[in-house]
Amino acid sequence: MTTQAPEASQPQRRRAAYLAFVDHIERLCRNDPGARAALRSGLRRDLDHPRARDMHRLLTPLLPEGCGDRAAQAYYTVASLIAAQPRHAFGADQDEDDEREEEPEPVQKQASQEAGEREEESEPPEITPYGSSFGAALGCAAAAKAKPMRLSAAESSIKRLTRQSIRGIHLHLPAVVNQVRATDTAIDWGQLLADLIDWPYRSGRITRHWLQDFYRITARIDQD
Repeated sequence: MTTQAPEASQPQRRRAAYLAFVDHIERLCRNDPGARAALRSGLRRDLDHPRARDMHRLLTPLLPEGCGDRAAQAYYTVASLIAAQPRHAFGADQDEDDEREEEPEPVQKQASQEAGEREEESEPPEITPYGSSFGAALGCAAAAKAKPMRLSAAESSIKRLTRQSIRGIHLHLPAVVNQVRATDTAIDWGQLLADLIDWPYRSGRITRHWLQDFYRITARIDQD
């Protein structure tokens, strides 16, 4: 008798959708320099800024149905942050990526299909509901062995970010992301996207998680 896998929870489906979006943006940046330049031009720009116009063609097909302006801004910001990384961050081109010619589906539809496929398998869903916060990334950047970010600078950044309004967080993130990536610390773009989407409604809880994750990691620095 085949054991039916448990149905993916709503947080798991949301995370699957966000990861699908991130994966598409990373492949786009890896394989299409023009698209990467267009996405990068949207850094610190709102949706109506003239510099963001070239992004609409690339991102509109990926937005969930009924996506409001605040949520759309989160998708645009994360896409710009990914595109602003050095080209080597995207790795080498992969043959299987080059062969994909179909149009990208909206991330919600992709997540629904993936969840449906998992229900037919005997293994439980592999995607966890939550990823690693940006506070954890900042903590890891400060604790990096090779070229760490100064602890005082990292702490100043996390305090500044967690005081921001929805507009402020989009403006201040790019500079801090650059500092984190300079230490070769990975950023969970899917979780950052989730947090930016939820920021207008749950900023208190999100900033608490960022601060707790940051101090949990940096507390080990003095102990090492």
